[in-house]
Formats: sequence, C-alpha cells, structure tokens
Amino acid sequence: MRNRDYKIVFISLCVLHLSTLCEGRPLSKRTVSEVQLMHNLGEHKQVQERREWLQMRLRGIHTAAARGSSGEVGRTRRRLRPEELPDLTPEEIQYALNFLEKLLKSRQS
Repeated sequence: MRNRDYKIVFISLCVLHLSTLCEGRPLSKRTVSEVQLMHNLGEHKQVQERREWLQMRLRGIHTAAARGSSGEVGRTRRRLRPEELPDLTPEEIQYALNFLEKLLKSRQS
C-alpha cells in the first residue's frame, strides 16, 4: 500500500510540473474564428481611438448655429462641450476622416 501512495504522489508532482511548463499557452494553433475575432477586436479598438480623436478635434470647431442666424460680428463664439457632441457612428467618423484628408491634400497641392 505504501508503494502505491508514493506512485500517486510522484504522478501528481509530474502532472503539476508539466502544467507549470505550459504557462497557459494554447497547445494547438488558433482556429480561423479565433484569429478573426482577434482581428475584429483590434479593428474595433482602432475605430474607438479614431472616434475619440475626432471628437477631441471637433471640440475646437465653431459652428454657424453657435453664432446665430443674424450673423452679428460682435457676438462671441463659444466652443462645443463634449456633452454637446452627438455620439458618432463608425460610418460618420470614417466620412469625417476622409473629408479631413481631402482638405489636407487640397491645402498641400
């Protein structure tokens, strides 16, 4: 009986040692769906960063509605606050980025 206990302890220690060598890495390659999921996650993060950047840039833009319809020169302009900005969809952000890129290209040429 004692010999059997030593065998169980030895096998348990071997399994424990092998599991620490693995360090949580997958034993097989990632499947296509896992790679696609990781790609989509990265793309989503990039869109979020673009959205935050664009909203930060839009804070400094003055709109015609802020000046009023009379177009008085003496009135002071005010900046839009972040809570006044609408939540933009990814398509709206992409459109705005494309528009800004066209403006930059037209200024450079």
